[in-house]
Amino acid sequence: MEKRMVAAFALSILILIGWSILAKKLFPQPEPPVPPAAPAAVEGDRAAEPIPPAEPVPQRPAVAATSAASEQEIRLELDSVQVVLTNRGGRVRSWRLKGYDTAGRPVDFVSDAARRNDVLPLALSFDDRGVLPGVNHALFDVTRADEPGGGARVEFRWADGAGGSVSKTFVFHSDAKLVDVRIDASDHGRKVTPHLVWAPGLELEDPNQRSNTYYNGQALVYDGTQVTRIPRRRIDTAVAVPESASVVWAGLEDQYFTALMLPEGSRAAVTIAPLAQSGLAAKGQALPEAVASAPTIAVSLPEGATQLFVGPKDFGVLSSLGHGLEKAVWFSSYRLIYACAKPVFLALRFVHDHWVENYGVAIVILTIGLRLLLFPLNQFSMVRMRKVAGEMQRIQPKLKQIQAKYKKSKDADGRAKMNAETMEMYKREGVNPFGGVSGCLPLFIQMPILWAFFDVLTATVELRGAPFFGWIRDLTHPDPFWITPILMGASMFVQQKMTPTANVDPAQQRVMLFMPVIFTVMFGSLPSGLVLYYFVNNVLGIGQQWLVNRHIAKLEAAPSKA
Repeated sequence: MEKRMVAAFALSILILIGWSILAKKLFPQPEPPVPPAAPAAVEGDRAAEPIPPAEPVPQRPAVAATSAASEQEIRLELDSVQVVLTNRGGRVRSWRLKGYDTAGRPVDFVSDAARRNDVLPLALSFDDRGVLPGVNHALFDVTRADEPGGGARVEFRWADGAGGSVSKTFVFHSDAKLVDVRIDASDHGRKVTPHLVWAPGLELEDPNQRSNTYYNGQALVYDGTQVTRIPRRRIDTAVAVPESASVVWAGLEDQYFTALMLPEGSRAAVTIAPLAQSGLAAKGQALPEAVASAPTIAVSLPEGATQLFVGPKDFGVLSSLGHGLEKAVWFSSYRLIYACAKPVFLALRFVHDHWVENYGVAIVILTIGLRLLLFPLNQFSMVRMRKVAGEMQRIQPKLKQIQAKYKKSKDADGRAKMNAETMEMYKREGVNPFGGVSGCLPLFIQMPILWAFFDVLTATVELRGAPFFGWIRDLTHPDPFWITPILMGASMFVQQKMTPTANVDPAQQRVMLFMPVIFTVMFGSLPSGLVLYYFVNNVLGIGQQWLVNRHIAKLEAAPSKA
């Protein structure tokens, strides 16, 4: 039984070491199958020629040439964002979130590199790259009007006087998170389907400032049933999602933020490709490798309309908006971990929203609640383990006699006879040598919960930057002074000393006493919120171990009094 207990602890160490080493590789989830590619082939970096429409589309009369004399910026100050649009292509120059910082400045969905190279989000692309060339760098006429409630309506119009025209309308609602977009485009008087593009990528976090940045610029597509995520490392060539996939929304994401497009209707196609293959760069423009390889996502708009969500992956906000947007929050790709992680997060959020305003205190309260919920199982397992340990200690002299009897028997027959006699002795004494295995059950139950806490602390924007108190400024970062990991290791040591080991081999005892040191070192690089959970759980485990020891002591004293 003791060997099995040591093996269980050793297994937990291997699991945690493997997790700490491979977390960055595992964290986005294993790649699900990519939706089937569109039937159109891609040759080199040029899209295939468009398929002619089944029915002729009547040509529209040419619109008089319309353009602005100079570049203009349109600045919008809304409740949660500051947006700067430019009339050069009717694109976005800045999209800053209020209340979210990275490296000491507001989170901006448009990078400095994108501005320097004039490759900005909300550009347009078409199935045929010969359609409306240069429209993303043309100067549009701008009309701005205020919307009720403090929002704004911005309309961009451009025409070349030869049948080419584009109008882009953005309606920002001050108190809403979705932006309404309407785009109409014609080429030589014929209406064409525009593709709205978000580029280049998403790199909102400074990896030098955050210790748990595991992915950025990842594409995600939701078809109403499941979310398909395509890691950046796989976006080295164009990936096409056809109209038949019934796309509900698609976009780019990092751990905490996302830019999503929700096309009107159910016939939108999606193309995901590196920027260098998207055709967005001006002809002959040389781009830095980091920009050229950045992923872009283009969503076709057959109905000419879409909505945008650009912001943090706040589960409550996304849930309130509908369209299954809350599925953009990643909890885990593994069913067992997901089954633990999502309830853990929802419980944490409930405690935070209704009881305390400190997520660190919420973790403490939730840990107490989980310990109470698992108290009967833990109590049964711990008592059973103690009883088996006592029974094994009682028959230890007889067990040693059998071992001494066959000490000189080195052959297989001798070992078989010793094992048979040992099992007969167990049966005669009424001892189940495997009964203590149930005592390891709480340890294995802790593993998915521990992993779930890790995923919650590294995937939910609600805990990003959440402080506890004193030196712990961010529960998603490691403890900078190693205070909580050391306290956690000390609590493990105390709990082990309280567990009877009278019949455990001294070498095994030394291995077990070294485990708190190993756990302390491993947990020193993990989020402080995870260490806080494990420390509080250990402290509660010490209290429960005291109750178990007291209960067993009473049971052992009862026969002697009688």
